[in-house]
Amino acid sequence: TITDLNSASIGIELDNNGSTPFTPAQIQSLILLLRDLTERLNIPPRQVIGHADLAPTRKADPSRFFPWQQLAEAGFGMWPRASDGPAPDGFDTWNAMARFGYPMEDREAAVAAFHRRFRGSDDLPKTLDAEDARILHSLLLQTP
Repeated sequence: TITDLNSASIGIELDNNGSTPFTPAQIQSLILLLRDLTERLNIPPRQVIGHADLAPTRKADPSRFFPWQQLAEAGFGMWPRASDGPAPDGFDTWNAMARFGYPMEDREAAVAAFHRRFRGSDDLPKTLDAEDARILHSLLLQTP
């Protein structure tokens, strides 16, 4: 498992104060840059993540305002599909979090990062609920 993000990735920084939405121009520029980088460097587009996805105890960016769904619709990162329905009975959400790549040393920090990315919130309880299970189930169905 890679935990030193800087030695195994390309960091892209967007100027944003964390309390306002990103501008359409920023996101369009990001999508163009990601297309270039993923094609030129043979990076799997689904592996585009945010700082907080890999290091949730140290990083909180991008903020809850980052348009992850829009990025996924452009082919980068992943987004849950509504058509996948609810998670099956007995679905292990903590195992799913780990399988999707969230570090589990600090579960509350991992859940906060997950909620920020997939539910657009910093205010949810730091526990996993049925909606989180649905999201994780869908994401794992899409993971090779």
